[in-house]
Amino acid sequence: MLPVVALGLLLGGCSSGGGGQATTLPLPTGHYEGPISYQGTDLRVALDLREAAPGQLEADMSFPELPGLSFAATNLRYKEPQLMFEQPGQTSKVAINAIREGDFLRGIFTLDSIKTEFVWVRRGQAAARAYQEKAFPAPTNGSAQQLTLLIPVDTITRHPAVALLADEASAAAAAARADLLARQGFLAVVVPTAKVPEGDSTSIRSVAATFQALRKHPAIDSTQVGLWLRGPGAAELVLVTGLLEPAASFVILENVAVSSADEAKPFQQVSRQKIPVLALYAAADTSLNVQDSARRLRTAVGTRQGSAVRTFAQANADFIVPGRLGSDGKWIWPQPAVGFTDGLTLWLRQRGPAQ
Repeated sequence: MLPVVALGLLLGGCSSGGGGQATTLPLPTGHYEGPISYQGTDLRVALDLREAAPGQLEADMSFPELPGLSFAATNLRYKEPQLMFEQPGQTSKVAINAIREGDFLRGIFTLDSIKTEFVWVRRGQAAARAYQEKAFPAPTNGSAQQLTLLIPVDTITRHPAVALLADEASAAAAAARADLLARQGFLAVVVPTAKVPEGDSTSIRSVAATFQALRKHPAIDSTQVGLWLRGPGAAELVLVTGLLEPAASFVILENVAVSSADEAKPFQQVSRQKIPVLALYAAADTSLNVQDSARRLRTAVGTRQGSAVRTFAQANADFIVPGRLGSDGKWIWPQPAVGFTDGLTLWLRQRGPAQ
């Protein structure tokens, strides 16, 4: 293994100098595999590097033993021979700092306070990303807001779709969830929203107009389009369901605080419209009273039309069970909350997938 100090010195000397002419090498595209190890526990890693545009890399990282942790990299930078990128949208996120050595990537894997060295080897061409990105101009207060549709690459012509309404506080989580849903076969689009003041019908109508425009997109099954909301802004944004005709096919809620009977009323409206609701709570999210919120929301939305409220034990706000030492003293890597990904995608498919 390359010592951390030596790696830092090599990375610090990446830029070319002197009077010699620099050699331009092709980008390090391909499928890379190898382990990471910490306190006696190995975890397999796969990294796909592609040239998305001339001179521009994109990366997908996956963990074959923990499929729910796959992600599309953000903040990717490559300057021969250094590669750096991060995991988007997580409270606890992965960061990679590596150097290219022929068909190998050698570097440091960081997760919070954990730092471990790795060597990954190139094994053929990169796998294609499970979805493609398409620009979509959506109407917003008389102008066009440029959105990005994540369209699954499969044999389905018209996909069930999820519009993720995200204010500043929930934007990172929305991006991570859109990536997860698109990998599972659902068209996903993050719709940025400002904080909606109580009673602000203009903002709500603007969101409704965007939703209706999405229904008309040729890649979307107009009969299977729903909403995703998270956090404190959900109670105001969920009122958009009252302006949609036909009604939204479903509503997904994540970590929504419901502190009183009054705060539950917007969600009762959704139930009266007979819209299925799936509410998800991370038990270790300290930003709200999970037990009381789940109880009030369960009362508000009921169980008709398949509505459900689920709480995931030990999960942090990102629905990840943090890494920890096991009883045998070995490290247990962070992993998705049991049943989160499978339960979410199964519930969505039960709403009536596109034909």
